[in-house]
Amino acid sequence: MIITQTPLRVSFGGGGTDLAAYYEAREGYVVNAAIDKAVFVVVTERFDDMIYVNYSRKEMVEHVDQIQHELVREAMRITGVKNGVEVTMLSDIPSQGSGLGSSSSFTVGLLNAFHQFAHQQVGPAQLAEEACEIEIDRCGKPIGKQDQYIAAFGGVHGFRFMKDGSVEAERLTPNENGLRELSARLLLFFSDITRKADSILSEQRQQTGANLEFLDGIKNLAFEARQAIVNGEFDRIGELLDKNWTLKKRLTDKISNSRLDEMHHLAMESGASGAKICGA
Repeated sequence: MIITQTPLRVSFGGGGTDLAAYYEAREGYVVNAAIDKAVFVVVTERFDDMIYVNYSRKEMVEHVDQIQHELVREAMRITGVKNGVEVTMLSDIPSQGSGLGSSSSFTVGLLNAFHQFAHQQVGPAQLAEEACEIEIDRCGKPIGKQDQYIAAFGGVHGFRFMKDGSVEAERLTPNENGLRELSARLLLFFSDITRKADSILSEQRQQTGANLEFLDGIKNLAFEARQAIVNGEFDRIGELLDKNWTLKKRLTDKISNSRLDEMHHLAMESGASGAKICGA
């Protein structure tokens, strides 16, 4: 039995610059942090050659090509696992539309589990690259690369997305005390609103050319967040989050709504130094 635990994430800045439409023109940069909420994948060997897949529904098929869950299907194809397995997926949070990168975390977790099941030891860079291949290339999702990379690398990282598609990862947390101090300043709330990011990200991708000024500003805020974390200036993070949120709402009118704006207002009125919505 193989069990993987893959973290979910929050972003401190740079979201949107990890889309190919932006980074292929002027490089992207995102600062992300894994959190203590996770998704879990359990892979067990079966006594027959059937494939069982358990999530919000249950699939029982004979061949990989028959699997309806596209992330499971493509992860098995990449890792070479063909049959005789039972796959179960679990999550600490609502698994769709949470804004915490759960789809990419599941993809990384599935790849990690299947690689281990096939007796293959792979590192975080390969897991992230393969997850991007599955979600972006094979499944055609209009998403960026930040979620896959932070799910694979964990911790607090800055990711630079190069024009040629390569990614440079830099671990930012100076020490364990610094991580605790940063964490102590953060509060994460469930808005009771979930959504699928694809339509929002598709529109955002299409409008990249018109939004370059805003995206450049979002990227610069990510560089500032990196410096604040490296220097231990954690009080600056709230201010940067708020600036990021103001710019992000300029990318498309679908990013926020009156309820979310009211939640942001209440947070600021209650003493927050800054606030933003997670995800698209």
